[in-house]
Amino acid sequence: MTEGYPVLSVKDLLMGYHTSGENIQVSGSVNFDLFPGELAAVVGPNGVGKSTLLRTLAGVHPPLGGDITLNNRSLKSYSAKDLATNLSIVLTEKIPAGNLTAAELIALGRQPYTNWLGSLSETDKSVVRSVLEKLDLKELHNKACGAMSDGQLQRVMIGRALAQDTPLILLDEPTSHLDIYHKAYIFKLLRTIAHDTKKTILFSSHEIDLAIQLCDKILVLQPREAGFGDPCSLIEQGSFQSLFPSDLIKFDSRSGSFRIKK
Repeated sequence: MTEGYPVLSVKDLLMGYHTSGENIQVSGSVNFDLFPGELAAVVGPNGVGKSTLLRTLAGVHPPLGGDITLNNRSLKSYSAKDLATNLSIVLTEKIPAGNLTAAELIALGRQPYTNWLGSLSETDKSVVRSVLEKLDLKELHNKACGAMSDGQLQRVMIGRALAQDTPLILLDEPTSHLDIYHKAYIFKLLRTIAHDTKKTILFSSHEIDLAIQLCDKILVLQPREAGFGDPCSLIEQGSFQSLFPSDLIKFDSRSGSFRIKK
């Protein structure tokens, strides 16, 4: 998985906000590389900047410092059109898609490739059909998004990103509001997509236990530092122990899960 150059390379990245003439930093310096076919999660306590990181990597939010390289090019060098063919992102904000069908919403992912009228070519239609099949959405292709369950709509949103056919996919909390079965289903789906298509997928999540079980790499964000590596290495380094106050929650390194102190 680590042959060649990384799809995404982050060096000494500082994230935060400009306010009242000063910079407010939300986490420690971030460094990591992601290669084709890797599934990676961003985990950490609330307010540490998981969503801010994804927005920064997508060029939506300016960094306070550091460098971001996408496909061996500085993120700053991309035009909006070029970026849309190299990176896709699904944020937590719901889009007004109530009257769109699953197929229509997924087809929006083809916008970077359509003509000025937005007409779908046969190639575009073929990509949409392939995504519907890959995500087991064929039976829902004509169903309005407003009539879907949260789990179904989440798959459609992932489908839109997949139809965009970019080397890098960023997802902000893709399993929020889902029950444990559908959380596990989405995680396994993302793992299969990454490994089968060699796309790189990075997502933020509070489901640390599931991320440890299914992700190739994990970025652990904390206010003063950020750890990165494969789950086993992070467990050995004690990266998860200090995420939350130990008076209530303890990380069990043997099972790779958090346990509540009774």
